[in-house]
Amino acid sequence: MYHIFRINKLRRYKRLIYLISDVKDIHNIGLNDIPKVEVADIRKLLRQKGFAVQDGFTSITTKCIICSEEKIESKKNESKLYVNKTTGYFLCPKCNNHGHWSILERLVKKSKIEGSIKDHIETTQQKLEAFNKDWQSISNETTSLIDLNEADTINLFRLFEFPHHPDATKVLSEVRVTTDHTILYFPLKNSLENIVGYRKIQAGREDEVENVGLHMAGLFHCRAPKVTRTDQAILVPTVQDVLHLSASKVPGTLIWLTNCSLPPVLLPCLEHYQKLCLWGDWDNMRSVAEKLGEERCRFVRPTDGLVTATEAANANLSLKTLISEAKPATHRSITTFASLRDDVYAELTNIEKVIDYRLWAIDYRLLITKLGSVVNWVPMRLSNVRGVKWRRFPALTKLLGGHRRGELTVLTGPTGCGKTTLCAEMSLDLALQGVTTLWGSFEIRNSRLARTMLQQFAGLPLEQNLQDFPKFADDFQKLPIFYLAFHGQQSIKVVMEAVEHARYMHDICHVVIDNVQFMLGLGDEDRYLRQDAVIAAFRTFATARHCHVTLVMHPRKERDSEDLSTSSIFGSAKASQEADNVLIIQDKRLTAVRGKKYLQVAKNRYSGDLGIVPLDFDKDALSYQAKKKSKRDDTDKLLDQCIEEFTLDKTETKPKNNTSKSNKNQKNRIQDDADSFLSDILNLNRTR
Repeated sequence: MYHIFRINKLRRYKRLIYLISDVKDIHNIGLNDIPKVEVADIRKLLRQKGFAVQDGFTSITTKCIICSEEKIESKKNESKLYVNKTTGYFLCPKCNNHGHWSILERLVKKSKIEGSIKDHIETTQQKLEAFNKDWQSISNETTSLIDLNEADTINLFRLFEFPHHPDATKVLSEVRVTTDHTILYFPLKNSLENIVGYRKIQAGREDEVENVGLHMAGLFHCRAPKVTRTDQAILVPTVQDVLHLSASKVPGTLIWLTNCSLPPVLLPCLEHYQKLCLWGDWDNMRSVAEKLGEERCRFVRPTDGLVTATEAANANLSLKTLISEAKPATHRSITTFASLRDDVYAELTNIEKVIDYRLWAIDYRLLITKLGSVVNWVPMRLSNVRGVKWRRFPALTKLLGGHRRGELTVLTGPTGCGKTTLCAEMSLDLALQGVTTLWGSFEIRNSRLARTMLQQFAGLPLEQNLQDFPKFADDFQKLPIFYLAFHGQQSIKVVMEAVEHARYMHDICHVVIDNVQFMLGLGDEDRYLRQDAVIAAFRTFATARHCHVTLVMHPRKERDSEDLSTSSIFGSAKASQEADNVLIIQDKRLTAVRGKKYLQVAKNRYSGDLGIVPLDFDKDALSYQAKKKSKRDDTDKLLDQCIEEFTLDKTETKPKNNTSKSNKNQKNRIQDDADSFLSDILNLNRTR
């Protein structure tokens, strides 16, 4: 019987492993995904083959090789091919052909199209036809926003919480709405104004925006009525910002960027704008400006703590004035206080005061006589909170002040204490809030790491709930988490190339390396120097690219009875010196009868607050998430306990029923116990 149970259990785990390995779009990033191109080589090859080249802000423009094969003369003149200067990725808005530079290079060099490339072109055309049919069916089943009557329009804007003004329907005239008025479809257009995708929003679930279409090579853009300026565009993160800017008649094209993310395939849509105004979260917009070309970008800095156009409009500020006063991006290597002044002010205004109250003292003598003056509450400290807060680890947020970009965090702990599991849950917590994360797991396979994070995401044992696996996997797949397809020892140059490529392509905000020793492998005596080089490389990357880096590192071999400290990190002192935050998992379960495991904040460069965070492991969910408190807090429980144990009711009442008799007997027993306790004390004094 035992063997049968064992076999069934193994089959269940095997099935789970197969299911997890079959999850598509796991976002593995390896060296094969990194194109190695030089702009000069691209330009030289195209000119040698007779293609005129024009330099742009982000791309090289030439005529499309595939469109030029067609016999229709009109299509020849309209075709344009954009080649990204950084990645070499090419895109033709006319025929929708796209791909890596290696494909375009073979097309240019050879007179005949290879079979594999021909198949790629045919597949692209089939996808284009399939999307056109999809969009046509949506158009037939929906209504244009401008065709609604005034009452339906007002109700629709109230339902989606959009600001309404007289010209709002004209601004969103191309948006489609379903018959029940619960779903909106925003068309995404490429540089030729062809619809190549759409953005779907459902009422009540506005945060879950769904992008559908041809590799997202399109943007939603509009203009306010009677605005003719075409050389300027304003990029904002929400539809509400677009409507507020259109109500103020801000000159230029209004572009909606979801989550301030800009995949490089969208750059051709913005190539013809001479001036770009970025208005949104300062940290995210800086990475967007690097792709667009900082020489043509202007920033609307936070004013009085107001970050977005919607916040500024609600404060009755002039949006036109703020756009006209947008400041250019300065050179990253040369700066003055004048250019840093807005950053300093934004940091000061983005501080949230959190008061932590504690139970200061309880006087039990007053508790017996006066319950009104039992507890004295006093404020203990103020903590500054800035950055993305951990929702699963509120105690860690209070100490560190949140997850901030541009910092380096080192996490260490003894072998087997759960460093990877804790780091996985911390990064999952941030990814659920939109922090795009790149995981470099050199110690365990990506499939096993993904399985751990998926179970933490689900909050229950997956092997016992296989019927719910597709649902959890589909939701987890939508999270902005990417994985480096490396394992074991790797060169720092190779890893940094992949990290840089992922940052450019996917707007990475958080990089996790687990762990540094496995990445270095077993080397010679120079392993300490190589580790210092790795730390220096990631320190430079975090600062220059404004990205948070978390390094998981093993400690030195210490005695089990001794606590780990910043000096316990393996290698030289460079790791603890360069790190902004040092987190140590202290595991006392094997050295003490009542030993606990907790996370110690040993270094905090932002605010200097140090302390510990208790870690209680939930094996079913593979989670260290803090358990939710009950409705009554600890103070109420303590007061109830004190009242129950020490309160003596001396009031004599006549017994009315058996219940009153039992209560009286219980009070008498309490009184007898108290008298017995006092007599014992007196006898003890006599014996002395």
